[in-house]
This record gives sequence, C-alpha cells and structure tokens, in this order.
Amino acid sequence: MRGTSLAAAFIALAGCAGVARAQGGANLTGAPAKVCLVRDTGVVVNGVVTTHLTIRKDTTYFGGGVNFWCEGTDQRVIADSAEHYENRKLLILMGHVHYTEARLKLDANRMTYFTAEERLLAEGNVVGVTNTGTRFTGRAREYLRPAVGVRTQSHLLAEPRANIWVSPQDAGKDSKDSVNVQANRIIMDNDSLIYAKGLVVIERPDLLSTSDSAFVDKYTEFARLTQTPKVVGRGDRHFTLDGDIIDIYSKAHEVERVKSLGHGLATSDDITLKSDTIDLRVSGQKLQRAYSWGKSRAHAHSKDQDITADSIDVLMPDQTLRMMRSVGRAVAESTPDSLKIVSKKLDRLDGDTVIAEFDTLTAADTSKQPAIKTILALGTPAGQAKSYYQRGRADEPKTARPDVNYTLADTITVTFRQRQVYRIRYQGHVEGFDSELATDTTKTAKKDSTTIKSVKKPAATKKP
Repeated sequence: MRGTSLAAAFIALAGCAGVARAQGGANLTGAPAKVCLVRDTGVVVNGVVTTHLTIRKDTTYFGGGVNFWCEGTDQRVIADSAEHYENRKLLILMGHVHYTEARLKLDANRMTYFTAEERLLAEGNVVGVTNTGTRFTGRAREYLRPAVGVRTQSHLLAEPRANIWVSPQDAGKDSKDSVNVQANRIIMDNDSLIYAKGLVVIERPDLLSTSDSAFVDKYTEFARLTQTPKVVGRGDRHFTLDGDIIDIYSKAHEVERVKSLGHGLATSDDITLKSDTIDLRVSGQKLQRAYSWGKSRAHAHSKDQDITADSIDVLMPDQTLRMMRSVGRAVAESTPDSLKIVSKKLDRLDGDTVIAEFDTLTAADTSKQPAIKTILALGTPAGQAKSYYQRGRADEPKTARPDVNYTLADTITVTFRQRQVYRIRYQGHVEGFDSELATDTTKTAKKDSTTIKSVKKPAATKKP
C-alpha cells in the first residue's frame, strides 16, 4: 500500500461509481460508505514493474503507470500517472484514466477527486457505460457523490454538449430502442430528475423533441419542454406540436399525452389545429384524439373545412380524421365549388355547436385525406343556426354572380358529395331568403340589371 494518506484519499474515490451507482445505493440514505483498503499493485510491462513514486512533503507523485484497487470489492482505477496532495485533499489521475466496477466503466484523459467535497471531475474524451448498456460521452463530467455530513443525494453535471444514450433496459423493458439526450448542459439529481439546457434534443422511438430547456422526471415519466419547444411524432404517420411550453406524459415508457400551453400549433396529414392550449392523446405512436381551447379561440383546418370555436374536440382514431365537434360560437367555412363559381366569399355555417363528420370509407385509404360527409349546426334559444351558401347558375357553366341562399333555423344539416354541397336540410323555426340572378342576355348589360327574388323560405325541405 502506497502510504496511509493516499489510502485515505482513495477510500472516497473508490466509492464513486457515477450515475449508475447512485441507484438504490446505501449512500442515498446517508449511511456510511464501506471503508476500503487501497492497494497499488503497480504496472508490469514485460515482467518489469514500471511504477515509481516521488514523495515531497505532503505531495506524492506516481509515474510509469498506476493500478489502484479497493480490497474486497471490484472497484479499480488505472492511469499513466497520479498526484496526491494530502493537505489540499486532492487526488489527480492523468493519462488514459480507466475506472471500472460491476455497474460502471468510465474513461477520461484526466480525473480529479476533491476528497473533502466528495466531488469527482472527469475531463477530456469522457466515455462511460453502465452494466445495462446506457452510454454517455462528452468533454467533461462532474459527479458529487452522497456522503454523510456532505449531501444525501447524488448530483451529476455534464457539459459542454453532453450526449447520453439510455439503453432499452433503462428506458423500460418494452422500449424498442435507446433514448438519446443531447444538450449543452445536463444536470441530474439522484438519478431521477434531469435538467437540460441549451439546444436540447431528445430522441426516443416514438418522439423527437427539440427545445432550449427541458425537465424530465424519470420515475413519474413526465417531461416539460420550454423555450421554442417542438415535438415530432415518429410513427408511420407523423404529427408535430409547437407551443410556448410542451408537457409530455408517458406510461410504461410509451407516450400517452402531449400538451402544448401557449401559442399551440398541431399538424398532421389530415388536420391543422391552432389554439392557446392543445392536448393530444397518443396510442401506438399515432394520434387518437385532440382537444384545443383558449382565449384566442380554437381553429381547425382540413382540406374541406375551416372551423373556429371556443373549443374543438377532434376524434381521429389511428390518426385518421373522423369527427370534429366544435362548441361555443362555432363557425365552419368552406370554399364554394370552384368549377362553377368565381367568388372571394366563403360558404359559411354558424351555430352554438358545429359537428363535422368525415367519410369513413375514404378515411380507410391513408393516402387520401378523408372527405367531409355531413356537417351539423345547432342553435340555442338565444340564437339560431345560420347558413350562407353559394351555388352555380343553371344557365352558366361558370359564374362570378352565384345564386345565394341565406337561412336561419334551429338545426341545419349539410350533406356533401364529392366534397361539394349536395343538400341542406333545415329543422325547427326556419326563415331566410334565396336569390336567383336574372340571366344577362347581352354583353353590354349593366351591373345592376339583375333581379332578386326574395322568398320567406328557402327551396329546401322542412321537417314537419
């Protein structure tokens, strides 16, 4: 043994096993660490011991290679050289430093151990791997180990540009692949709470997320992304979610819910949602349902309809659009038949509640966006549902002066065929008008040469 002072310094060093050792170790409870008897076997090259040392007052210098191990354990560290400063309570290992034990292997160009602080600093080409396969690399790692009278929990700091691959075993037994975390700075407390800062990228089998700051609670399976966060689904049909803050909820290591707070924007192949708050429900790496609401109102855009309301509930099993239920001052707008009509105005349907259903047959073909099937507007005693629709004229193949139908009713149901209005049905108290523009028989006809025919009821069926 190379001196009692070095042995005392190495007692603490031998107890350090990085992040993996902090999991469930006795030190987390504040129990004293097992006392280690340090041995130095020296380094032998071609049958010759190359290790040599020089002692100067309170400092011991080791050269020619060092090989320290803790008697009665599997902990070992080797390096090209070492320096021990007894009064400063400092041990420095230099050159091809390699630390091993059953649960962790750690390599670096240099390791410094501050014995009084129970702090280990690894620098230069740091590479580590746990016995479960989790790997980490970077330029520097700082580890504060739990110790009686110093701290009760472990603390890990990795910078700059830390890179960690969490193995499938650590990510969860059902995980398909490892999880990769990259950031300019990563802090981990007690192997449970992770704080990442600066160009944060988290890649997992079901999601890819980016942000400038992230918090992860490993045991509750909750993550919060802030500062320009974005999440991209990695299933067969991708989806994205942006916002000021994004919360991710998982169960059994599979994402179940992704929620955006503030300036939310969600996109998929079939629909785009925009609102203050957007709550996505996920299963099997596909969207199943989406809720949106907020002070700025909820907005949904699909190929056939633009809908605005106080809140919107989108049903989309296996990420295929089936139904949109909009509540609170709901408005649905669509473009009139462009083959027959030239108009800057949009067809419009208003109601306290608007429910749009999409064709389940066309929805089965994932290569096509599902076509609108029916849309229903419900009024209230305080205000009826309203419809404004334009239609082409029978005497003109295409017109800039379409016939207009404007109607109020308790309930309005619009049926579509081939993405165009086919029939409108009104129920309850009905009133409105239908205009039929007179045919322009001359090219020199004045703009006001049309006649408008007003009727008390539109040319539509009324339920008795």
